[in-house]
Amino acid sequence: MIRVVTLDPFDDKQLAKFNRTLYTAFGVGSEHSGSAEVPAGMSEPLDAEKLLDEVKGIRAYKDDKVLLLTSRKLKDRELPSGKAPTTGFARYGKDRAVLTIAPFKDLETGYKAIARHALHQLGTLWELHHCLDPRCSMYPPWTPSFNQGDHIFCTFCREKSEQKIRLAKS
Repeated sequence: MIRVVTLDPFDDKQLAKFNRTLYTAFGVGSEHSGSAEVPAGMSEPLDAEKLLDEVKGIRAYKDDKVLLLTSRKLKDRELPSGKAPTTGFARYGKDRAVLTIAPFKDLETGYKAIARHALHQLGTLWELHHCLDPRCSMYPPWTPSFNQGDHIFCTFCREKSEQKIRLAKS
């Protein structure tokens, strides 16, 4: 099950559409599982890694994947090559990811790019690696063309995700 937990107010219809997209992509249930508070003292831009560690009150089962959704900006990541804008963050093979809709005003405005980033972050949780197919959501998100792509997986990544999900259920 994919549990979308919001850190800010979102339109219910847009969240329902978002969850249908996640369901279609992964073939597992996806639902809005309520909201959570940004930890006290954490200001914008939010530190994505710290946020994953410190957000409390999320109810989920052991095999659930949790996607924290926010409209607030995330702090740029420090990489060996310099700073990189952060639209989302997930720890490979773990159970939580965070995604921002910034700079869009709502889910609908940037839907295609936001959904593609969501698939990428959740794919990371299910241990998918970056893909060489630019049409795939697992293509590296820092590439200039990433946001123009559709929220889909290539055949290889789709099969890999289905395999990982089946293993998690057994």
